[in-house]
Amino acid sequence: MRYQGIPVQKGVVIGFVSKNAATLERHNGSDRVDVDEERMRFFDALLEYESRMKKIAHNAPGKDASDIVRAQIMIARDAVFSDEVIAGIESGMKAEKAIDTACQKYSEKLRESGDSIFAERSSDLLEVKNGIISAMEGSGDEDSYAQDPAFTGNILVSDALSVAQIIGLKNTPIKAVVLTTGTASSHAAVILRSMGIVSVLGAELDISSLEDGCEAIVDGETGQFIAAPTGVEKDWYKRKLKEFEVEKTLARIPDGKSLPSETKDGERIEVLCNLGTDDLPDHVRLSDGAGLVRTEILFAQKNGFPSEEIQAAIYARIADSFPEKNAVIRVLDIGGDKTYGMYGDELPRALRNKESEDNPALGIRGIRVLLGDEKLFRCQLTAILRASYGRKISILLPMITSVGEGKAVKELIASCMEELDKRKISYDKNIRIGCMIETPAAVMCAEMIAKEVNFFSIGTNDLSQYIMCADRGNSAVSGLCSIYQNPVLRAVRMVCESAAKYGVPVTICGEAAAQTDVLPFFIGVGVRSFSVAPSCVYDVKKAVSGLTLSSCKQLCSVILDESDDEKIREILK
Repeated sequence: MRYQGIPVQKGVVIGFVSKNAATLERHNGSDRVDVDEERMRFFDALLEYESRMKKIAHNAPGKDASDIVRAQIMIARDAVFSDEVIAGIESGMKAEKAIDTACQKYSEKLRESGDSIFAERSSDLLEVKNGIISAMEGSGDEDSYAQDPAFTGNILVSDALSVAQIIGLKNTPIKAVVLTTGTASSHAAVILRSMGIVSVLGAELDISSLEDGCEAIVDGETGQFIAAPTGVEKDWYKRKLKEFEVEKTLARIPDGKSLPSETKDGERIEVLCNLGTDDLPDHVRLSDGAGLVRTEILFAQKNGFPSEEIQAAIYARIADSFPEKNAVIRVLDIGGDKTYGMYGDELPRALRNKESEDNPALGIRGIRVLLGDEKLFRCQLTAILRASYGRKISILLPMITSVGEGKAVKELIASCMEELDKRKISYDKNIRIGCMIETPAAVMCAEMIAKEVNFFSIGTNDLSQYIMCADRGNSAVSGLCSIYQNPVLRAVRMVCESAAKYGVPVTICGEAAAQTDVLPFFIGVGVRSFSVAPSCVYDVKKAVSGLTLSSCKQLCSVILDESDDEKIREILK
């Protein structure tokens, strides 16, 4: 069931209901008693109430909340109010009844004034009345919710809550509050906002119809309260909850900065993002840079390949989105499972007349395409070099299978640099060059390749496919194409060991980089950099913060001794 209320504090909470169906009203007897005794009970209760409220004011979340509590203390201290209560006692009322009568009298006058501010004071009088009577009866503090074991859920549903009661929620499991009373400008709303508790007020629901402990959702943005949500509703709100978490994190990060990432024992882990040349979502602010900038979409134009100038401007724009951070630009990577149909009338020379190959995964793809079309390759390399001036840009080479390919590219880059020198165009003369490790051949000669490049990026998708001889696009064998396979994990370790000998850093940039259960293994074998989709950066950094380097290293030996992929999954989970 969906119930509509007034949205007060933005956010989403999915959880279980704790009901507090009682309102703030109290029922007080009217028996005639000893006047002196009742007078003394009233003054003692005033002192106790003031003492309690001072403690609450001290714990209040911010000046607004503290001012509201102190205003209620001032109401209780008011001489006119006290005189009215004493007059009631002297007329023969019990102290509780006299307090109730006095508060009702002035509350009605305030409500009848027509002034919204005075009307708000009316609710203060009600809270003061219940606070003093609570102290008089010797019941728990108004903030006793902080110790209330009855809260088994995280969504509190009530007719009303006093300011003191709301402040008392600070140390409880309560993450959301739904009230059947209140407005967006009420004191309850002010305190709930200051505490950051997702809340909906004035909800049109009968609390008695709710089952205590039932599953529920509170949407503080739309003001909706959903009791017993359907599976579809829960899935939708889980996605929305993730968006809110990322938004809150983004709001805390200054422009140009990133969310820090390190293990519990202080090991720095870099979490980068994967991007296309047309894609710069706001989430990139969470990352430590761009670990993989795909350039394929840039070349998918009907009017021919982009010029050097256009490419240089686009690469510069992307790098400028990561001030003081690195942007790793992967050169054109097509062929294999990357269809030619996405390109217009122009194709790289090596792919012309090759619309179909018997085995495209083992055919002309990646660096083979580029080395087969020097004009195209020189244009892209020169554009990247031009964009690198004054920026932290690196070049990433796809599908390297031999040391010779790496050397050939380095020679071509050197030639491009010479040409730029002749044209008197500046560039980063020490630009970093890295290669993708995504074939068994690259794994086997990783130590030799490490002598030629500045960094490695392991593409776990293709690496798994080639090592397991299983086409990841073939559903019949796709289960074999998995990071949980022992041979794949051993290959990752081999690459890290080879890279470590020459001080070459390793980044994981395939889908496995975002699988947080595999993070301990990667970190344990020496990986200190991950590149994931922008929407996954927050989750990966959060997962990293819960790990220790020592435990990651201990886990590796256990994993590598296990040959069954299902058992490996179980260990990592």
